[in-house]
Amino acid sequence: MTTNVQEKSTETGEVRALHSAALSGDTVPDRVLLAPWGQVESTHGSFIVDDEAARMTVEAFEEHGTDLPIDYEHQTLGGTYASPTGKAPAAGWVKRLASEPGVGLVAEIEWTDQAVKTLAAKEYRYLSPVAIIRKSDRKLVAIHSAALTNKPAIVGMEPIVNSADADSSLDDHDPLTALRSELGLADDSDPNTVLIAAGRQLVDLRSDARKRHVDELIREAMRAGKLVEAQRSWAEALAAREEGLFDEWLRSAPVVVAPGTTVAPCGVDTHESRRHSAAARARSEFRTNPALLALTTEEAYVEDALREVPC
Repeated sequence: MTTNVQEKSTETGEVRALHSAALSGDTVPDRVLLAPWGQVESTHGSFIVDDEAARMTVEAFEEHGTDLPIDYEHQTLGGTYASPTGKAPAAGWVKRLASEPGVGLVAEIEWTDQAVKTLAAKEYRYLSPVAIIRKSDRKLVAIHSAALTNKPAIVGMEPIVNSADADSSLDDHDPLTALRSELGLADDSDPNTVLIAAGRQLVDLRSDARKRHVDELIREAMRAGKLVEAQRSWAEALAAREEGLFDEWLRSAPVVVAPGTTVAPCGVDTHESRRHSAAARARSEFRTNPALLALTTEEAYVEDALREVPC
C-alpha cells in the first residue's frame, strides 16, 4: 500500500496520521498512551475508540505478527512525508499493544539509543499514530505505524514534556503533582502512568454514577406502584442495559400495588393487571435477548410468562 498523502481513502477506511501521546522529557517512558478512549477529535477529523475498536486494533496488531515501526515525522509513509535523503530511520518499535477500557490504547515501546537521546534532549514531545479508520462508523480498526513529532493534532491533548526551563522543580499547583497526590502515586511517576491511573478512576466514577442512576429509576418505579421486589433484579438489568426500553415498559406498565407497598391484593382486576405487566415485561426481555430467537417465539415466551402469574 502506498500512502503518499496526509489522509488516504481506501475501499473500507481511511489512513490518517494523527498526534495523540505526549512524552516526558526527563524519563523516557516505555508505556505510552497511543490513542485515547471515546470520541477523539482531531484537526484531521474525528474517530472512535471504544470496546469494539480497541479489540479490532489489538487483534490487527497481533495478527500482523511483527513490531510496529516508530519513525520521525512519518517519514516511513513517503510522499509528502519523505525526508530529503529518502531515509526513514526508526526511533523505536511498538512491541505490544493493549486496550485499557476508558483510557485508550497503550503501547509498550522499545526505543533506539538515538531516540532516547533525542527525547531526553527534549527535541520531540509527541507520539503520532497513523490510524486506519473504518468509513462506515468512524471506528479505529488498526494502527499502521507511529512517529515522533512536534505537531499535535488531537484536540485537547496537552503536552506533558518538560518545557525548556523545566529543570526548576514543580510547585504545588502543577496539575501532574496534584494528580499524583490525589491518586496516591509516587512523586516520580511518569506522566503516562498518571494519565492511565486517572482514566481508570474516571471509569470507576462513571460506573458508580450509572449504578446510582439505575437505583433511583428502580426506586421511582416502586414508589409508583409499578414494580414489586420480586421484579427488582430483572428491572435493574434492563435499566442498566437499555434505559430506553425500561422507560417504555414503565410508561405502559399498570399499577400493580398501592404506592408504598410491595405486595398486591388478589382479585380479578389485580390478576388482569399482573398479566398485563408480565406480558409487557416478557416482550421486553424477548426483544432485548437475541439468543431467545433460536429457542422459541415471542408469543410462546409471553404465554409461558403468563402461566407464572399468581392469583
